[in-house]
Amino acid sequence: MDDMDEGFLKLTNHKDHPTNKAYKVFFFYQEDKALYFEKLLKENNLFFERGEENSNKGVVYLFGVRKTDNQKALQLNYETLGEFRSPLIKQRWGRIVVITFCVLLIIFAIISYLQNQH
Repeated sequence: MDDMDEGFLKLTNHKDHPTNKAYKVFFFYQEDKALYFEKLLKENNLFFERGEENSNKGVVYLFGVRKTDNQKALQLNYETLGEFRSPLIKQRWGRIVVITFCVLLIIFAIISYLQNQH
């Protein structure tokens, strides 16, 4: 399944099923994400078919979900991706610096606004 790319900007990990238009295929390249998604599908009693294929990127874990369950499956997919998402700024000190800078910027903007009200 070499055509299981995430699209031009690599934002999605799902496509219409190539042969059965009643299904949507969700795909993962990491086994831990695939296992988590499978667990969520089972917990929510959604019918799915699971498969694995080799691609040029390695093993692809595939899940076929009925399009009638598409909204719930998309929600579970986003929950899965969020579970394994890394923070934008990984270091705690970096997050503190960015937040402090933004707060100071807002304070200076308010002071400037108040001073120019004459």
